[in-house]
Amino acid sequence: MFRCSRLLWLSCAIAILGACSIEEDEASRPLRVQIFTGAYSSIPIHVAEEKGFFAKHELVVERLPANSSPAALAAMIGGSMDVVESAADLVMANFDKGTELRYLMSNEGRNYVNVVVGNHVLIPENDQHYPGVIKYFAGKRIGVNAIGSSLYLASVLMLEEAGLDRDDVEFVATGSAATTMAAWRSNSVDVQVTFAPVPELLETLDYARPLFVMADEGPEELQFDGLYGGWVTTADFLRTQPERADRFIASIREAIDWIRDPRNSEEMILIAEKYAPVSALSEEENKIVLTAMIENYRRFWGYEISPDAIAMWSDYALRFGLIKSPIEYADIVYSGAPQCREHPCQ
Repeated sequence: MFRCSRLLWLSCAIAILGACSIEEDEASRPLRVQIFTGAYSSIPIHVAEEKGFFAKHELVVERLPANSSPAALAAMIGGSMDVVESAADLVMANFDKGTELRYLMSNEGRNYVNVVVGNHVLIPENDQHYPGVIKYFAGKRIGVNAIGSSLYLASVLMLEEAGLDRDDVEFVATGSAATTMAAWRSNSVDVQVTFAPVPELLETLDYARPLFVMADEGPEELQFDGLYGGWVTTADFLRTQPERADRFIASIREAIDWIRDPRNSEEMILIAEKYAPVSALSEEENKIVLTAMIENYRRFWGYEISPDAIAMWSDYALRFGLIKSPIEYADIVYSGAPQCREHPCQ
């Protein structure tokens, strides 16, 4: 009897030591953070590395590329990434299926999605704002990155608010910035619902003109002040490595504050040229596009998360059947995340 108890105790001790060893190994390797190759939304990670904010907070980061938020989330859930960037609809959809995910912080605190219209599309000058302008989209080809994406669902919502149906337009999946430009060059699109650097590219190359930005116009339920895209991890990572999560938050807060400072604009152009270059442009055109992108995007950066934004995302996800029941702030946001207590958020 004593011998059996002793063997059981030894087995438990070995199991506990093994678990501790695994956690120590996990904490000793670089923090694996996802980036979108060539995308401006990932620039805070590059700034934190270039400006030494990760080093300041004693954090070693490995930057791992992903082609989309669904792919990044799948990689993190599968255990090959620690922190990824995503809008809240996909995070909530995974959470609803039982995957314990948590937001660490916001990355963009406002909806930076732009609606641009081709210069060949005639719209009366006094009717170019939301919602009146949407009726002119009937019969037009609307470009989105992918059918079923957040941009696609936002477009459907705008059409419905204007009294149109998704069948009143033709949706075109234009993919990345490069393939989107190819679609415009081949005259395959009339309107684009998109984000940087596509609006700046289309305007610089005289294909299209901006109509409005979702943060300013568009449906109220798409304003999302306090979280549009943000940095996400798993509940298991927070359980085992909360200190590294806190160091990541501190690093990216400093990076975003640095990016938002207009005094750093010239250096930001150099960093953007390195990590978010725009191809197939002359040197002069490239600088025009990057300068416009940096200036236009500055107001969207933000690290605080608002309970109101989570509630809006929950309503949005319910409307499109992405979740079965509402998701509360405390369910999906890390307790150590920067929280927005008054609007506008930081």
